[in-house]
Order: sequence, then C-alpha cells, then structure tokens
Amino acid sequence: MLRRKLLWVIVLSLGAASGAGVGAQSGSSGEKVIIRAAKPYGALVSRVQALGGTVTYQYKYIDAIAAVVPGNAMGSLKGYVGTAAITKDEEIALPRSVDTHRGKGGLSGADGKNVDVAAEYKAMTASDVAAQATASPNGYLLNGVIANVMPLHTLGIAGQGIVVAVIDSGIRPGFPHISSDGSVIGCEDLVGDALGCSNFGNDGHGTFVAGMISANVAFTFSTASVFRNAVLAECPSCFSNAANTTIPMLGTAPLSSIYALRVFPATGGAPNSRILAAVERAIELREMFNNGTPGGVKVGVVNMSLGGSTTFAGRDLFDTMVDQLIAHDIVPVIAAGNAGPSSLTMGSPASAFSAITVGAASLPHNERILRRNQFGQIVGSLYRPFLGAQTSFFSSRGPNADGRPDPDVIANGFACYGQGLGATTGSISLGSGTSFASPSVAGVAALLRQAFPTATARQIRNAIIATGNPNVLSDGSTYLDQGHGYVDGLAAANLLATGTVPDTLPAPGNYSADVKVNVEQNTFLNVRNGFINEHASNLLPGQRNDVLYRVQPNTRQVLIVLHGVTPSLPPAQQNQLFGDDILLTVHTAKTSSIGEGDYRVFAFTLGGALVINDPEPGLMRITINGDWTNAGTISADLSVQSLTEPIPQFTTQGKLDDQEFLVFPVQIPAGVAQAEFRLSWLEDWGSYPSSDIDLILINPANALNFSGATENSPEVAAIANPLPGTWLAIVNGFQIHAGSDKYELRVSLDGKVLK
Repeated sequence: MLRRKLLWVIVLSLGAASGAGVGAQSGSSGEKVIIRAAKPYGALVSRVQALGGTVTYQYKYIDAIAAVVPGNAMGSLKGYVGTAAITKDEEIALPRSVDTHRGKGGLSGADGKNVDVAAEYKAMTASDVAAQATASPNGYLLNGVIANVMPLHTLGIAGQGIVVAVIDSGIRPGFPHISSDGSVIGCEDLVGDALGCSNFGNDGHGTFVAGMISANVAFTFSTASVFRNAVLAECPSCFSNAANTTIPMLGTAPLSSIYALRVFPATGGAPNSRILAAVERAIELREMFNNGTPGGVKVGVVNMSLGGSTTFAGRDLFDTMVDQLIAHDIVPVIAAGNAGPSSLTMGSPASAFSAITVGAASLPHNERILRRNQFGQIVGSLYRPFLGAQTSFFSSRGPNADGRPDPDVIANGFACYGQGLGATTGSISLGSGTSFASPSVAGVAALLRQAFPTATARQIRNAIIATGNPNVLSDGSTYLDQGHGYVDGLAAANLLATGTVPDTLPAPGNYSADVKVNVEQNTFLNVRNGFINEHASNLLPGQRNDVLYRVQPNTRQVLIVLHGVTPSLPPAQQNQLFGDDILLTVHTAKTSSIGEGDYRVFAFTLGGALVINDPEPGLMRITINGDWTNAGTISADLSVQSLTEPIPQFTTQGKLDDQEFLVFPVQIPAGVAQAEFRLSWLEDWGSYPSSDIDLILINPANALNFSGATENSPEVAAIANPLPGTWLAIVNGFQIHAGSDKYELRVSLDGKVLK
C-alpha cells in the first residue's frame, strides 16, 4: 500500500543523490525556471536569493524573471508567486537542416552541406542586383522567383538601410555570400563560451539563415562541376551568363543589413530564458535608436528560425515576448517548425498571435538538383517525377491547440541554395527546413520596410499575410498547410500602396479547454473515435488526408489497417526508384512541435496492419500522405479501432496542485525482472492548456531517474531488474494552469499492478 510522505523526504533524498542524467528538467544545483511576476522585481529577487536560488535574467519588456531555484524551495516559491506562475526553462534544440531523404531506403549519398566549391565569385552591388532582376530574372529561380521580389529589385528596392536581427547560432565569417559586402553590421554573443558571436567554429545554421535574407553574390562554376551540371539539367534558365556557369545567390533583401544575436552554442541547445533575452536585446537596440542613445540600432525585422513545444499556444511567455516585438514596431518572422506532416504540430514562438509564421514549400527543380548531387545525375533525375510545387513533407501544420490556423504564409524551404553549412568558405550548400523559408519572408518584410518607411510593423505583417498566393502549390494544400499561400512581395507592396492595410492585429478569439472543440469550431477537421473507416481518394503527390482520432484514457491499443492502396498509374509510369506509395504517419497526442515530430509511425507503404501499444490519451493524428515522390495520384482506405482496459487499474489517485510534490514509497522485493511506473492525469494533451506533470524516481541507493520527467502523457518509467528495497515515486505538478489536476499513478511489478 502506498501513502504520502512529507515534502522534506524528497528534499533529503535529492540532496543525497547525484544529479547525473537530469538534462533540461533539473540539476543538482536546482531547477531552471522562468517566473511570471509584476515589476518591480526587488521583493521576488530577494525571495529567490533567500531560498538559495540565483536570478539569471530580469526582463524589461515582459513581466518575468529567470532563475535557478533549489528543488526543495519550489513549493515555497509557488506559494509566493501564485498558481501557474512558474514554468520550466526548457531547452530549445539547435536547429538543423532537415534530412530530406528521411525513411527512404535503397539509396545512399552525401548530405547537402558540401554540394560543391565555386571556382570564383563576385559581390553584387545595387546596380548589379537591379540589372540582374531586369535583364536576367531567371537568376532567382533557385530560391526566390516565386516570392515575386524581382519587380521591387528592378526599382532599386533591395533592402538598403533596413536591419534584420537574426536570433540564431551566430556567424561563421568568411563566407562570401554575406561577407563580401559587409552584410553583418553587428554580432552579439549571449552564450558566453569561448567562441563568441563571429567564429568559424560556430554552427553554420545562423550563417545560412542570414544569407537567405541578404546574400548578394554571383558564383561561377567550372563546366565539370557536379552542381553546375545538375542545375543545367533541371533549371537551364538559372544561369546569368551565356556560358551557363554563373549562378547568382540572392537573398530576398540582398542589400539589407544583418544584426546577429547568438543564442546557440556550437553543439547543444539554448534555454528559453536566453532566447527571451535576445528578443529583449533586439527591442532594446531599437529603443536606444529611437531615443538617440549611442549604440542604438534601428532593427526593423527579427527572424527566429527556431522553436520548441508549448502547452499554452499563443499565451505562453515566449509568444508574449514575440508580441512585444510588434508592439515596438519590429516585424517578427518565425519558422513554423519541422514536425510535419500531421496537423497540430505548430511550435512556439510560431504560435504567437503577432508572428508571421512561415511554412516550407518544396520546389521541384530544387529537389531534383539536390538528388542529382546526392545520388548521381541519372538516379537523381528519377527521384521527383511530379513537377508541381508542394508543401514540404516536414513543414509543421496547423491548427494550434486553441483552434487558430497556422502557418500564415509559405516559402521555399526545400534544398535552398546557400552557404554557411559547408566545411570551407567556398562550399556551396543545399539546406532544407522551415528555418530557411522564414528568412526569405523576413527579407520580403525588409523590402517593404524600405519601400514604405511610414508603414508600421503591424501593417507590414498584415500585408504579407493578406497577399499570400494560394495558387502556387499544386498538391492540394489547404490553409492548414500553406496559410494564405506563397509569399508575394510585389502583391504586398501594391496592397500597402493603397493605404488600406489595417494597423491592428486580429483578435485572439475565445477558446475552449477542449482541443477537440477548438479544432472543430475553427477548421474543417473533425475528431473521430471508436471504430472508423476512412477513404482517401486520388491524393496528389504531397497531398495529405489527416484523421484526428480521439484516444480515450486507459486505451491499451489502437489498431490501424491501411488497405486498398491503389496508384492511378501503371507500374511503368510510377516513380522508377520507389514506385508510387503512401507515406503513413501516426503522431502521438502531443499538440505542439516536438523536434521533427513525435511520430510512432513514419513509413512508406502499400498497406498493412499496425498496432500502437499504450497510446497517449488525446488527439492522435493518423495521416495518409500521397508520397511526395509519387508520379501520379493514389487512393487508400484506412480502418482504425481502439482496445481499452476493461477495468482501469491504478495504484493510487488523487488531486495534485500546481508545484506540489507528492512522494510515495514503493517496496520492490528481490527477483523482480521489470518494474513499471505510469503517471497519467486529466488535463493532458487533449486539453488547452495542458498540464505538465512529472514523475521522478529515487532508488534505494538514492540514485535519481528522470525518464518519467518529459513531455509525455502518460509519463512512464520502466526499470529492468530494479534494485530491491524502498523506491520513492515523486509526482510533481510542475505546471498546472488550472491550479490543480486529477492524477493516477500505476505501479506494476512483472505485470502485476500494486494496490
């Protein structure tokens, strides 16, 4: 039988135990947290220090501080600041170029980091850019022609005088796409390691991102270049000289300036608190400029090609800080995330009300050039037979958990032509991700800021979103895939010229505590349950049919059968490498961007049966995708049903308050082969906002186990051959927005549930 212990039990145990393996959740020195509190902070700072904690940031533009607080002080601190005021200072992973070959077998080849090395290069001046746009607009075909910025460039509008702050991994100096004309006018380091903001040892993500905004160089390749010959085969108009050897690399705002704010180290992630501090710095620089303070910078646009999960989309601190950007007349442009193709995979800060949230498109010639470089000219040409533009399979999709649609617009994010990822400064790379779609739109915002200097950040934002072109993509993408459509620089400028663009943001709207209600009231999606049959007819390459399936608590298994898979084309006309098939994905109930998605299944298939054991309660997404490499349409049938436990079994249950610790001793005898601790709660991912409840174990030798302190629901910790003796199971209500939640803890030894 289990019984509650007092909080001091955990305090003593934690003090004696090692902090190894704690990760982002905790540490031997305490919990990294962000605390919402009204200014002035003096009394709160004193309280944190009196409890043995350290304050790391005091924010100016939002009401919050960041701190490291001893675990035994959390309850006392919660009593001081109130319910749901304390959140984890989660770590956001260092963004990476997406593996676009993901899951496809039978081929091996290089990634896109070192595609080729140019023989020579030439920086492009303002007159060069205007001439390029006028005389040889096809030079934009590799990245930006569909964004329709060339007409602005011909008028001399190329971003001159506009500063775009890039919050990312800093700069790798020497890459000519941004160094040849001094695009980077400032670089500040918030990491505090030995590398600093500008160092070749930095991760190249931020350098590539900066180039998507401000690259302005023409590269010349030898006639023997693999890359040049791939471009010649797939995009013969992409050259700007008669010899077909020079390929311009142009950002959407090629003459804009970059102010880099480094938040990511060379390896590893960045805590939310540091990224929040970088956003504050961008605002501070703008305020200093406005006030005539030395060192001020007129930041007009901020790009953040980064993000993480959120339990309260649009209303958490990260999103609130983004809203402060636009309140200070700075346009915030945010990558949607790479957790697609399922719905409900938007992350934060892309979920902010005021952001321009950008998804990733896939242009056929870009992918075909990449594949020729990866797998050889002949094999690569067969990889992508469908020549229509698509939403990239990895692009995160809406809606948010409160029902708001996202993304807002889309831009190419598949095999983007750039620099910064390669081994040398001459390296040409092809990078993929919403990370590289977002800065293209940030560049469009910079053009509009130059062309319409009296327009506010809200008006720039609204014009870009309102004029997205929904007719560019050819894969049946809906507004949950591409938002208003492909970004259109000229159309946005023409709209601004009318003087009719509103200077207000859309109202956030009301929301339900039930994600199902939010989704069904605000989108065309319906949530299903029980036994269902779904027919997906004539899916285009890259098109998806998303089934939102309600997994009830105590569901033991979800059974999925994909059958009747029927390609429209005969085998000889299908993709000659893979055939035409279905990309079947099964996403857990998590309603936020988790890395590249929290998929239980990600498989290319012609049908079969799947069993999902112990699924998360909430809204599972089962997505039938026409494989983006298909040559023709494809149809399929899907059957889904659930098996639930006849009588829910648990060891103990009760109510848990925000920041409360409940500690239960569990006696494990010698000879047990497997112990499983399972913690579930009512306000799971099917609720908005959802609770964040952790399960921490301490074994008889005082060693900590945090495998149940994640973002999973339920939290599960399985221990093979557990040490015999008294274990402590600690239930921690780390963040419960409603103030309290109901929980169930189930402990089983070799399959038998303890009572």
